[in-house]
Amino acid sequence: MTKWDEKYLAGYGAKNPAEPSLINATSAIPPGRALDLACGLGRNGLYLAAQGWHVTALDSSQVAIDSLPQTVDAHLVDLEAPDFRIALNSYDLICDCYYLDRNLFPQIRDGVKRGGLFVGVIPMVDEDPTLHPMNPAYLCSSGELRSCFSGWEILHDYEGKPAGDASKRKVAELTARKR
Repeated sequence: MTKWDEKYLAGYGAKNPAEPSLINATSAIPPGRALDLACGLGRNGLYLAAQGWHVTALDSSQVAIDSLPQTVDAHLVDLEAPDFRIALNSYDLICDCYYLDRNLFPQIRDGVKRGGLFVGVIPMVDEDPTLHPMNPAYLCSSGELRSCFSGWEILHDYEGKPAGDASKRKVAELTARKR
C-alpha cells in the first residue's frame, strides 16, 4: 500500500470541493473531453462529469481510482513513468491541481486541442515558518507556471495564498487557452 493509498483510506481530501479556478474556467464553455491529472479522490473530475464533461482521471493510488464512480473514466497510472504519454491534441481541458512534475508540461501543452484550456493549481515555495515543510522539487517558483505556457492566452494568473487564507501554502493558479 502506498503513502497516498493510506492517506485516501484515512479520508484525506474526501470532502474538498472542486478548485474554484476550475469552476470559473469551465462555467461559460461547453463540455468536452477533460483529463484530470493526479486526480486523487476525484473532486475536480467529479465536478466536471456532473457538468457533462467526458472525464479521464489518472492517479497512482489504487484506493483513489477504486473510489471513483463509472461516470469518470479512471485509470491507475504512474505519471512519472518514462513510458507515460498524454495523447496529442486530444483534450478540450487538462487540469493539474496540487501535483508538480515539470516533465509533464510539454505533454500537457501537446495534449490540449487548439482553443482548449489548461487549468493548474500548483503549490509554491512559501517561506511561512508555520507551514509543513515540503520537498522544494515539488514546489513552483514565482512565474514558473506562467512561463510554461508562454504563447498561450492567459485567462487567469494568480500567485499567493489560496482564497487569501494565510494558513495555507501559496499556490500558482493558471488558466490558459491554447492558440
